[in-house]
Amino acid sequence: MRRIVSNVAALLAATLLLVSYLEGWWSDPATSTATGSPARPQTEVSLPVESDAGNATSAYPNSAVTLAVGQQLGVRMTGGARPKNWYLTSPADGTLLRNGPDVVIGSCSSNPPAPGCASEFDRTFTALAPGTTTLTWAFGNEVDCAPDAPNRVALRCDVTKSIQVTVR
Repeated sequence: MRRIVSNVAALLAATLLLVSYLEGWWSDPATSTATGSPARPQTEVSLPVESDAGNATSAYPNSAVTLAVGQQLGVRMTGGARPKNWYLTSPADGTLLRNGPDVVIGSCSSNPPAPGCASEFDRTFTALAPGTTTLTWAFGNEVDCAPDAPNRVALRCDVTKSIQVTVR
């Protein structure tokens, strides 16, 4: 009987290790995980954190990056159901950059996630052809910050961050 209990315990431990590996619980975030998440981009630019952006009163300075054809740019941001987030207001020239899958960097550790918890991720763009284009992000709510929204100024919808991307 003792042998049976010991074998069952070993089998359960092995199963837990296998499941945790397949779910990416202890994989290297710089590489693909077993769940099929793509590898992190070669170049990353972080948008300002939400707590700072919420207190900002004007646009952030522009950033500039240079990519080779085939390289990826990751724009680091936090997602989730929040009253304000960074959202893309001016997408890149589609002949120069292709929007790719998001790469999760850090996720909420509990299931279900704790209130207010938001995953950190890179929104990726792959360089397709030589040229220059600009990605512009705004901090706010897409509905409240629409160009014709009545409270646009009061809600500080002018808090933006632009990233100029040059592909060589």
